[in-house]
Amino acid sequence: MTARAACAACTVMTLAACDVELGPSQPWQPIDQLRAPMQAEHAAPGAMGSARPASADPLRVVTYNTEYGQDPQGLADAILGDPALARASVFLFQEEESYPEEGRSRAAQLAALLGMGYVYVPARTKGAGTHGLAVMSAFPLEAIEKMDLPLADNGVQRIAVAADVHIGDQTLHIIDVHLETRLNPRDRIAQLHPAVIGAADAVLVAGDFNTNWMTWAGGVPVLAAERDQAPIVDSYMTSLGFALSSAGSGPTEHAYGLEFRLDSIYTRSLDVTFGGVVRTGPSDHWPMFIDVRL
Repeated sequence: MTARAACAACTVMTLAACDVELGPSQPWQPIDQLRAPMQAEHAAPGAMGSARPASADPLRVVTYNTEYGQDPQGLADAILGDPALARASVFLFQEEESYPEEGRSRAAQLAALLGMGYVYVPARTKGAGTHGLAVMSAFPLEAIEKMDLPLADNGVQRIAVAADVHIGDQTLHIIDVHLETRLNPRDRIAQLHPAVIGAADAVLVAGDFNTNWMTWAGGVPVLAAERDQAPIVDSYMTSLGFALSSAGSGPTEHAYGLEFRLDSIYTRSLDVTFGGVVRTGPSDHWPMFIDVRL
């Protein structure tokens, strides 16, 4: 048994006693196997209109919770209006949505405005539409898969989306994640665990980990500064060999007069430089970015 596998086994045993009931994890599923109403959308770069210039020296990757993707034009204006974000070539988005009455998904609308290819993968139905994750890229996306994460009995279905970004003869494996809000640290790690434990050695994992400062008792939050969940999830990812690329980023979410670091970027076996958090856009989250040298 490798040291990493032994550490993972230890983590699983440590997490055995959790505060909420979590359902079983599901295997990765290629998106072409998904069926209505949960089918994925996928369009190559250039398919949504004029393609934006692609830069890979270095490759800039952004993670951004778009708060239901409800303002595609506002999101595009914020991204294209900021020099640091405008030069990014890969975006991992959380909380994108699609409704039939809007003509096309909000992810498709945003991808067209950014001039990028995209994939939108629903996590669950929401009214007449769906709610899920999206990845947008100036480079081709392949080997796209979805994982249904363990369902918390006090929450909704959460997912992870994995993809290979092909940059010439180089490949970057990415995993986009959005975890449940009302979880204490052990449960949060248990929900994340299936998505990362078998990941490729060289990988970038990013998204909204919902690492709030709350202790949850029966679904009721109690604010407790000493219970910041971000360092605890950081420690778990470190045990799996990940670098804490965004640990010093500062807050990424702002609501009700409070700010938290809910979002993170973790990398393993990659040459990276953390960029920062950009306080812009119509969402209650701020985008953060990192540069990857392939």
